[in-house]
Amino acid sequence: MISLSVYLIPKKGRELELDSAVRDGWLPAMSEQPGFLAAAVVRPYEPTELEALGGLMPAYTLEAVSFWSSESERREWAARPIHDEVFDKVLDAAKDVSHTLHTVDQSWGL
Repeated sequence: MISLSVYLIPKKGRELELDSAVRDGWLPAMSEQPGFLAAAVVRPYEPTELEALGGLMPAYTLEAVSFWSSESERREWAARPIHDEVFDKVLDAAKDVSHTLHTVDQSWGL
């Protein structure tokens, strides 16, 4: 199993558009793909609350984490035309997009 974390920063004034592109387009389309297991959208706490809790403020404002049976199945999804169709809307509303991948050594509840 692998995980993909995509870190997003919206263009100024397009926060809701980016949120909608992720929640209403990209992740629902992703969830229908072979090998897809689960996904979540996470946001950092507000800066003052995060600081009070001793947490580090990340550079991104939105993170999409998805879990896949294999890297090959995730790559197959990324190569499908539907991926570009839904992800182009994410890219259009985002000022910055970065990602990382992890091997999942052990999981609970997935």
